[in-house]
Amino acid sequence: MALQTPVLQLKTVSLQEALAVAYAAYRINAEMYLKDTRRFTEETNTTIFDNKSLVNYYWQKKLNTRDSQCLPSDFVMFEPTEADYASVEEARKWIKRYVMLGLGNLDDFKRQMIEELNKDQVPVKGMGRIAFAPEFIKRDRHETGLTKTIRIEYRDSRHIEPVGKTVEGVVEFLDKRYSAQWESYNYTCVLAGNLVSFMNKFDHAVGLRMRLKAKVKSHTKNKLFSADETRLNYVKLCKV
Repeated sequence: MALQTPVLQLKTVSLQEALAVAYAAYRINAEMYLKDTRRFTEETNTTIFDNKSLVNYYWQKKLNTRDSQCLPSDFVMFEPTEADYASVEEARKWIKRYVMLGLGNLDDFKRQMIEELNKDQVPVKGMGRIAFAPEFIKRDRHETGLTKTIRIEYRDSRHIEPVGKTVEGVVEFLDKRYSAQWESYNYTCVLAGNLVSFMNKFDHAVGLRMRLKAKVKSHTKNKLFSADETRLNYVKLCKV
């Protein structure tokens, strides 16, 4: 009679604890989700680990797994704070919103994320979505409000000037998203009641007003609501 191989039970932790660790990693990385670890040649600059690695290293060390013997020597153990647990409670309230409204209109990524965040227990191996959850929830909450603002206040936005023409005026920043690939921020702004967007290497706060001079690159549609949006390049910004 052949012996049956025992089935190994996958280690799990409570969603609350998993999210608290994810929010702690998010806090350590200055409220950003980093996809890649950054190491520096100068000894004075400490390694900045990507969020997924921070979460994985935490659980390896916490649970004293076999992999914990191979953790990077420059990894510093951390623990969630009361503020991190408070963020978890706010996040779970946001998740309940989706469950109450149903998941019918969500794309596959959002649906899978919400389903994962609606569990009581999550596997230790497979923390990728959990590590991304703080960024996902922050962006989703912001984009929900932004979509409403554009739908109500800027639904009549129109394309400004032909492609190649120079535009000038005062813009108000509505949205920003950092691109690690381009090492720049992608901004959505309002210029004379019309939506414009552009890339810029400097960090400008949402709600800020600045004087702009740029050229029209293309005529597009806003990604959150189907209002006309003008894409700009060769952008110069200065204080109002």
